[in-house]
Amino acid sequence: MNEQERNNLKRLLWLGNVYPFFPERPVSDLQQGYQRWLKHKQQFKAAYSRIALAQLQQDLNNQMTGAIDAGMILTFHYGPYRLLPRYLLARGYEVTLLLSTDVLERESEQYRKELDAAGMCPDRLECLDAHDPLVLRKICRAVARQRVVLVFLDANESLAKHADQDQEAKVRIDFAAHYFYWRINILKIAQRFGISVAVTHMERKGNDDQQSWHMREPQQVLIPEDQHHPDAISRACAVLQQTFQAMIEQDWTAWENWTLLHRYMPAKAPEIATANDALGSWFIPFTCRDKAYLFDLSTKGFYELSCKNK
Repeated sequence: MNEQERNNLKRLLWLGNVYPFFPERPVSDLQQGYQRWLKHKQQFKAAYSRIALAQLQQDLNNQMTGAIDAGMILTFHYGPYRLLPRYLLARGYEVTLLLSTDVLERESEQYRKELDAAGMCPDRLECLDAHDPLVLRKICRAVARQRVVLVFLDANESLAKHADQDQEAKVRIDFAAHYFYWRINILKIAQRFGISVAVTHMERKGNDDQQSWHMREPQQVLIPEDQHHPDAISRACAVLQQTFQAMIEQDWTAWENWTLLHRYMPAKAPEIATANDALGSWFIPFTCRDKAYLFDLSTKGFYELSCKNK
């Protein structure tokens, strides 16, 4: 598969993921949304190289910011989200960053270089492997050492391949005309041990200039006293959902995980439809390896087109 074919397949999967949320929008609008999503990714990549930790530290020293309690901060892969650890470091906090194994291997060295360039002690930022079987114990230890633990909620956290299993560990998040799931084990652990939890994300102020992206002031969702409140998790989930809704409504094309949802949605049993009761769908033609296909936006199904010789 060449580069153009990979890009076409990526675009189709992105459209297939977005379509269930915005079925009323013409495909042309979704196509424009995809182009904005690509533009955002390019702009955010440029922002990461332009906004250095040392410069951010100097800028924030001139601003009045509120204090953040040691504990967990939940956030999302939204906007230039890789700036969030830099914001927290620049505000003087010791940060523990929870990462998947592949991201840890890819980015840990870059974080070390940034700390060195800013003249900061290497242990100001530590990275934990999310797949480490002892990760929950390490998170609790980090909080006990008065560190801020940054955790991302995203499509990976909404793993719903087996939607009928472990339902109590998931919470359904409704958005637009569709939904997905978040895992809430991290909230249950926080409540059990009386750990403070807040939520934040990058937000844009003003125009599209990337200089206008800033870290939103964290909002508390759990406090140590919630350890004894049975409805605390429900209230925390409500705050998280409201935050996510407001974030996406600001610019739904700035959420990176649109391209990943197809990996986590539960598979649906095939439906047999007749010409009389078919609901219809949007189909997009494309070619791959000299073969022609139709892509069904609603089911994310591929149909090869063939021509029989007479």
